Amino acid sequence: MNGQDYLHAAGRVETAKGVDPWTALMQVFVARLQGMDVPAPLQPALDQAASHWSGGAGALLEVKAGVWEYIEAIGSSGADLMTSEGRTARALLCVLDPAGDEEARSMSAEWFAAMTDDQQAAG
Repeated sequence: MNGQDYLHAAGRVETAKGVDPWTALMQVFVARLQGMDVPAPLQPALDQAASHWSGGAGALLEVKAGVWEYIEAIGSSGADLMTSEGRTARALLCVLDPAGDEEARSMSAEWFAAMTDDQQAAG
């Protein structure tokens, strides 16, 4: 999927579930991440994001800090982009922002697509 595909999917979720556009996009991203092979250390962050975006409580910014620690442990700045684990972590960061406007949705969709386009489904 590309960024526009994610935005279109989010539009369908927004209409079907009656949620705001940001929440709809985050729900689409979470569903995609749940179908991927997420590194074990990142699974709790994904679980927290899934809970938050389905209406549960969640401390997204605290969880986001943990994902950044994971990314920094991979290596020097940008080295994470060379690994599937690093790109998955970067995609996970997208669902850990509590809000965003139309421009942020578009940018997040493009970045998320770039980080996940080569990722295989878990299985």
